[in-house]
Amino acid sequence: MKVFFQTSGGFAGIPSSATLDTDNKDTMSSEEAQQLKELIINSNFFDLQSESAKPKPGSADYIGYSITIDSEGCKHTVKANDITMPSKLYPLVRFLQSKAKINRK
Repeated sequence: MKVFFQTSGGFAGIPSSATLDTDNKDTMSSEEAQQLKELIINSNFFDLQSESAKPKPGSADYIGYSITIDSEGCKHTVKANDITMPSKLYPLVRFLQSKAKINRK
């Protein structure tokens, strides 16, 4: 399973990203891979809408998230933000944030 994660926005506006592969033992332990799989299942990721609700007009400094998961020929992308994100997605986002690297220009 491959997971692509990107953040954008926020107060500082510094983007970050992570690309994870649960089948690549050189970059992810089997325990981490299992934890990631459980977080994906618990979030009902493949049943989530492709885009969460937009924040109210005038909202500032919110963080946008884009998560794409490619698993056994099934590919789904969810775009969310930290204001209106479904609560069941938070644990997955926290895990992915811990793996993300800051993208410096």
